[in-house]
Amino acid sequence: MAKRKLSTQQARRLSKKRSSIVDEKDLASEAELSTEKKIGQVITNFGKKVLIEAENGDKYKCSIRQHLGKLAAGDRVVWQQGMEPFTGVISQLQERKTLLSRPGFRGEIRMIAANISLIGIVVPILPGIHPDMIDRYLVAAEQIGVPSVIILNKIDLIEEDEHWNAINEILQPYIDLNIKIIPTSSYKDHGLDDLQSQLKDETSVLVGASGAGKSSLINALIPDLGIRIGELSEATGLGNHTTSNSILYRLPRGGELIDSPGVRQFSPSPCSLSELEQFYHDFEPFLGLCKFNNCSHTHEPNCEITKAIDNEQVSAQRLQSFHRLLEEFTS
Repeated sequence: MAKRKLSTQQARRLSKKRSSIVDEKDLASEAELSTEKKIGQVITNFGKKVLIEAENGDKYKCSIRQHLGKLAAGDRVVWQQGMEPFTGVISQLQERKTLLSRPGFRGEIRMIAANISLIGIVVPILPGIHPDMIDRYLVAAEQIGVPSVIILNKIDLIEEDEHWNAINEILQPYIDLNIKIIPTSSYKDHGLDDLQSQLKDETSVLVGASGAGKSSLINALIPDLGIRIGELSEATGLGNHTTSNSILYRLPRGGELIDSPGVRQFSPSPCSLSELEQFYHDFEPFLGLCKFNNCSHTHEPNCEITKAIDNEQVSAQRLQSFHRLLEEFTS
């Protein structure tokens, strides 16, 4: 006799029931947990479990109480040790100071890093510098209230003064905004001391597109990175696939560095027109002076921002990135 197929609703109920059973098995019973509650920090997230670092430096593979939701690298948590070696359960999430995230493909929020105090935007000479990508991360940094630095990577590929001139022209708007730019090359060991000094005593996250050279920089900053990745892979049981998640590392000279996966296109959290224009600080002298209060700085007459473009007081490339983000948020 052929098996009767389950309806979609029945399948969902069964899946939810199975998930609940798995969660109950995953979470040790209260009798199996230490009564002592400890403080830890999330190193990386892998599905329904996270790897945390205890205050003594040991790492534990922990389940998460369902009511806490998802956790991100950098989160500080309260946890209890399990009966099995280096296992535990996270029972409380301490208040986050900051959270960098991005919208996912299906509308969900993809968390990148928590409790960060600095964003390092890695922009490479090759494949190329994309101001639009820089502006998107700058907006995200403004939204969560943390400073940014631009890490101009792979400068060993610059051979002629004309190339430098072209790069300076692209980066001039950020120089005018007093955003620090750190030229680096892991290949020629250039700028690494400056970068380490900038990251020291911070909880930083390196962000950028795939191919920006973040991995090479982190390898240069953390000489024993291969050993650490091996330890993480062994602890999580996921091999080297943990590199597809954000991972927190301790820097040899002090500070914490979170390596985030490269993305093709990053988007900050959607916001209103009035909020977005506040995040473009080069617009500030002209805001509120346009003819229309809701001026989008595109086609409206007597727009002070477009006049500032004509007078070379504001960069045209910055206004273009503003328009692209505004269109994305309102579409």
